[in-house]
Amino acid sequence: MTTNPAPQRPSPLVLGVLGVLDILRRVFLPHLVAGLGLFALMAYATYQVIWSPIHLPPVFKNTVGFLFIMAYGLAAFGYSLLAACVYALRLACATWEDFIDDTLDRVQEKMISRLDTLQDSIAKDQAKVLVRGSVRDVYDNTRRSTTLPRWLVALTLGTMMLAVRAVLTARVIKLAGTTVKVSKIFAGKATLAGAIFLNLRLFATLLLGVVYAVGGAALLLNIALVWGW
Repeated sequence: MTTNPAPQRPSPLVLGVLGVLDILRRVFLPHLVAGLGLFALMAYATYQVIWSPIHLPPVFKNTVGFLFIMAYGLAAFGYSLLAACVYALRLACATWEDFIDDTLDRVQEKMISRLDTLQDSIAKDQAKVLVRGSVRDVYDNTRRSTTLPRWLVALTLGTMMLAVRAVLTARVIKLAGTTVKVSKIFAGKATLAGAIFLNLRLFATLLLGVVYAVGGAALLLNIALVWGW
């Protein structure tokens, strides 16, 4: 009699990214509608004010006009997708508990593997270097081991690792004394996870603000170009 093997549980990274994709599915449509609405407004105004009055052979004019509209459309779609992804990342920050726990464990293992077996404490400067190097190694290993789209992994995992590195470095600095133990850096993982949540939300909020600011600047530049023509 044979028994079926238990289904393998997806990795925390896959679960975390799937959570972002689930939220993205819900927030993408509003961003897409807003992006396409702005695209239609900008493209129509630019075409009517700048391109339409130009006297050129109809075939050439229509061909260039079509390419112009397509370029605007692709840019608007790409911008809408990027803004929706960052917004979904911001909403998903508080749902990545397993992912953060797994990441902290792997960073701790990397740090310990780099130390001498007889080493009990290390200097703070060395600890900060070990934190940065271990976080980078975990990022590289995780990025290479997943089949998820590279751009999505770079966005989600990259933001996560920035938050982890910032929190662990801050923990090293706050510990008393000139030397620290690796176990003390990772003590109180619930507190560390809470700090990483806050940092993730902060990074994602700042990134979202930059994305919205770029979109607003492009819109204002387009308006200025049309009105100043």
